[in-house]
Amino acid sequence: MQKSDDERSPLRKSLPEVTGELGSHLYLYQILDETPNGVMVVGLDHRVLYANPAANRLLGVLHRGILDTSLEVLLGPENQWFYYQIGQYFDNLTEIQRNRIRHEIQLETGADEKTILDAVLMYPPARPDYYLLYLIDITERKRLEGQLRRRNSFFNNLINSSVDGIIAADMSGKIILFNDAALSLLGYEEDLDGLESFHVTKLYREDMAYQIISRMRSDEFGGRGKLLHHEISVRHRDGHDIPVRFSGGIIYDNEKEVATFGIFTDLRAILKIEEDLEQTHNMLMQSEKMAGLGRLAAGVAHEINNPMSGIMLYANLIKEELGDDHQVSDDLDTIISEAERCKVIVADLLEFSHQTSYEMVPINFNEVVQKTLGILQNQPLYHNISVTLNLSPELLPSLGNAIRFNQVVMNLLVNAAQAMEGEGSLQIITRPRANSGVNEIIIKDSGVGIAEEHLEKVFDPFFTTKTTGEGTGLGLSVSYAIVKEHKGTIRVSSEQGKGTTFTLRFPAVASSLEEN
Repeated sequence: MQKSDDERSPLRKSLPEVTGELGSHLYLYQILDETPNGVMVVGLDHRVLYANPAANRLLGVLHRGILDTSLEVLLGPENQWFYYQIGQYFDNLTEIQRNRIRHEIQLETGADEKTILDAVLMYPPARPDYYLLYLIDITERKRLEGQLRRRNSFFNNLINSSVDGIIAADMSGKIILFNDAALSLLGYEEDLDGLESFHVTKLYREDMAYQIISRMRSDEFGGRGKLLHHEISVRHRDGHDIPVRFSGGIIYDNEKEVATFGIFTDLRAILKIEEDLEQTHNMLMQSEKMAGLGRLAAGVAHEINNPMSGIMLYANLIKEELGDDHQVSDDLDTIISEAERCKVIVADLLEFSHQTSYEMVPINFNEVVQKTLGILQNQPLYHNISVTLNLSPELLPSLGNAIRFNQVVMNLLVNAAQAMEGEGSLQIITRPRANSGVNEIIIKDSGVGIAEEHLEKVFDPFFTTKTTGEGTGLGLSVSYAIVKEHKGTIRVSSEQGKGTTFTLRFPAVASSLEEN
């Protein structure tokens, strides 16, 4: 016997039957009518059997205009992919493993306006001839999520763009934020894996982390939960200390401590600038002192030079008159020798006071260094000294006087040899700096070094650490004056027992000037 349509398709029910079933439960129907979420009953042919008012509103269809309408038409072309997935879902009912699928869909609701819906398809386990489609309006939630996402992105970019290191940790000390500047400051930018087990106490030496949290909890360092402008040291990954200015605080949630944060400003560049400024200030003070002493030295030199010339003249006349065999001849030689020594000192005083002038031409520092060293290496004092030369061929000429610069190099090399007592190592380096705009000369010895309390006085006239009769104390002061005359700088660094380094810098000139 041939079966009827209903008998052939037991899963298929008519629209009146479905709505009648709903109507038999008025309280359920009222709930569906009042819920803000869309509820739809859809047949297996994907035509709508029932839709509550919220579904009509969300889909933009008039009340009851949605009934018996294809789901493909209601979802629109922009959601064809979702309709295609529903079709695949019901292709073989016997193989359905899930009774629910969930996707977000978008509906055009006006010019540049969209409604975003969370669409949930539920197929009852009994597998009747319809399925349920719930529509939940998540447009506002998505808008807020987008705002939150953009805000988080902004704050992440802001934190990572900071030139200061920013680090945050939970109250157990586990790191929860480490910006790019902190990675660079502490040496972790090449190996982020090293941060997985990083604990906040690794930032500091000894118990400094606990001191910081204790001060944050105090009211004495900027208020409870704050610690402002503290200069401390943090530990680099390789173990050395980095001076930083620290500001930080505690983050609270309903008066409960949940995290700490710190902002770390690298002070190395600032301290270097302060050191350079202090050295520049000292050099200016030294220049003023040298200028005053220079004027005094010039006057003294002229006053001494004339009587010394008279003494030498009359001593030579007496020696000629008495002859070399006279008993006072040796005494006259002593007078003449000491007078000549005085004239040498006077000459140094005149050099120191800039009372002589020389022609300034482009000179090659490498040639001057090699020429000076060639003369000294033949002296007995240099026989047991190992000399290392590292002269850059890229050195541009500097405007100066080779004779006067030779005097500077000679003074420094002789001092180095005397400091090493004729045995040790001497290193001479020349190199371009500041994009070849500056020539640098470094003379480094392995001698006894200079005591810290004497470093600021080494360029003072007549200051010497040598014993009486070994030096006048004018060598370095004259060298300082010559360097300044060449518009250069000279600096000294030393540590007792570890040698001394003199660094000279002079402005370079264009090579074409040398050709002229």
